[in-house]
Amino acid sequence: MPRERPTGLIAFVGVLATLACYFAPFPSYANWVGWCLWGFLCGLVLPASVVLALGEPLTAWGIVLGDWKRGLVILVASVAVMSVIGWWAAQRPDFRAYYLPLTAHLHANPITFWLALMAYMLGWEFLFRGFLLFGLAGGEKPVPTRRLVGAVAFSTLLFGLSHLGKPLPEVVGSFCAGVILCAIAWTTQSVLAPVLLHTIVFGMFTAQVAWLNR
Repeated sequence: MPRERPTGLIAFVGVLATLACYFAPFPSYANWVGWCLWGFLCGLVLPASVVLALGEPLTAWGIVLGDWKRGLVILVASVAVMSVIGWWAAQRPDFRAYYLPLTAHLHANPITFWLALMAYMLGWEFLFRGFLLFGLAGGEKPVPTRRLVGAVAFSTLLFGLSHLGKPLPEVVGSFCAGVILCAIAWTTQSVLAPVLLHTIVFGMFTAQVAWLNR
């Protein structure tokens, strides 16, 4: 039987990492690569170090292929839906004002933009869907429903609050997205699909904004 995880420590590190990401020393507009690598450091390296210090494998916290076939189906369907929502959002002045500066990085070096974005989202999704979701849900099987709901709620709360300062529709939508991403991660038992989905949606939306302002 797996030992009890220190949920207090996991929650504390999760809050600390979220705050560190939110108050990054590198502004995304001025230093895209620095901002992304900071998110990778705070979202993946810090929490993963805690997991390893606890003597557990990262595979038990979502760093695994999982049910990749189901994840692929979910990914394709989700990207199709989000491409429509993204096109609608990209035409709104508030979204344009916020995301237009990021298009400069996409235009300047698309490869660097996408690689840095992937690193950032790997950290971002491991923090919320790996470290917090799988960590707080516990290692025993089957996971008690109350514990799973609590893990989803705490992860989603931090995830939603981390979007404060962005356009209001995105802030509100992030709470719904947090639950959906947790459901995808838990269904596939991996953070792979959430990482790819978040990366593609963010990059696609930035490209949509760039296209409408060409």
